[in-house]
Amino acid sequence: MQTWAIIADSFRETRDKKLFWILLGLSTVIAAALACVGFDENGWSFFFGLIKWEDPAIRAGTPLAARIMASLVSDFLIGIYIGWIGVILCLLGTVGMFPALMEPGAIEITLSKPISRMKLFAAKYVGGLLFVLVQAAYFVMLTLLILRWQLGTWIWSYLWAIPLLVLLFSYIYCVCVLAAVWSRSALTSLIVGIVFWFLVFSASSIEGIYVMTVYAQAQREGRAEVDLSFKNRSSFGRISYALRAILPKTDDIPNILRGQMGAASVDEVMTRVMRIEPEMSEQDRYTLEQEQKRISALSVTHSLGTSLAFEFVVLLVAWWRFSRKDF
Repeated sequence: MQTWAIIADSFRETRDKKLFWILLGLSTVIAAALACVGFDENGWSFFFGLIKWEDPAIRAGTPLAARIMASLVSDFLIGIYIGWIGVILCLLGTVGMFPALMEPGAIEITLSKPISRMKLFAAKYVGGLLFVLVQAAYFVMLTLLILRWQLGTWIWSYLWAIPLLVLLFSYIYCVCVLAAVWSRSALTSLIVGIVFWFLVFSASSIEGIYVMTVYAQAQREGRAEVDLSFKNRSSFGRISYALRAILPKTDDIPNILRGQMGAASVDEVMTRVMRIEPEMSEQDRYTLEQEQKRISALSVTHSLGTSLAFEFVVLLVAWWRFSRKDF
C-alpha cells in the first residue's frame, strides 16, 4: 500500500503542474489536425474536403488507405511530435521529482516511514512513467477514434503505440534519474538527459552514414546483397556498430510501430498519395531498397531487449547511489 501511495502521490505531483494540461491540450490540437484528412467512396481529401483526389485504391474501407494512415501516424505523429516534442515536454514535467524528493527536510520525512530505499526509488520512477503513460494513452486513444471515423474500421494494432512511447521515454528518463540522484539538481538532470539523447541520435546517424556508404560501394561493385556483420566492417564501422549496440535504440520505435500496423513505405506514400515520382539515380534507388529491407528485417526482440538492458544497468547504478547516499 505504501508503494502505491508513493506512486499515486508522484503522479499527482506532476498532474498538478500546468505542463500536464498544456501537453494534453497540445495533443488534442494535433489530433484535431489529423482529422482534416478524410476518405470517401471516390478517394481521399485534405483540409476537410478543400483539396480532393479521386483514387479508387485510396478510399474509405480500402487496405491501402489504412496503410497510408498508419504511415502518417507512425512517422509524423509518433516519430516527430510524440517522439521528440512530447518526450522533451514530459522530461520537463518529471525531471524535478527526484531532486524534490531529496531536498533537506523532505527526504527525512519520507525515510522515517517503514519503507526501504529500493521501494521508494522504484515507486518514484514508476510515478514518472505514469505521467507519460497517461499522456500517451490519451493521445493514442483520441487519434484511434479519429482513425476509426476516417477509415470506417478499427486499427487495433495502433494501441501498441502506448507501451512503445512509454519505453521510448524511459530510455532517456533513466539517465535523467541517474543525474538527478547524483547531483540533486533538476536542471542538471534535464541537461544530461538532452545531451544523452543527442548522443543516441548521433550514434544512430553515424551508423546510418556508414550503412549508406557500404550500400553505395556495393552498388558500384554490382553486389546484390550487403553484409553488415561486425567482422566484415571497417574500424569506423565497428565503432558505429558498438555504439549502436550499447545505447538504447530510440529510432527503432517508429519502425517497430510501422511493422505492427503494416504501414505503407515512404516511397509508396510519395508515389500513390503525393503523386510525386522522385528523380532517383540507379544508385539512390538501390540504396533505398536496401534500407527498406533492413528496416523490414528489424528484430523487435533484439532492439527492445538491448535497450531495456541498458536501462536496467543505468537504474541499477542510480539505485545503488540513492541507497548509499547520506541524507
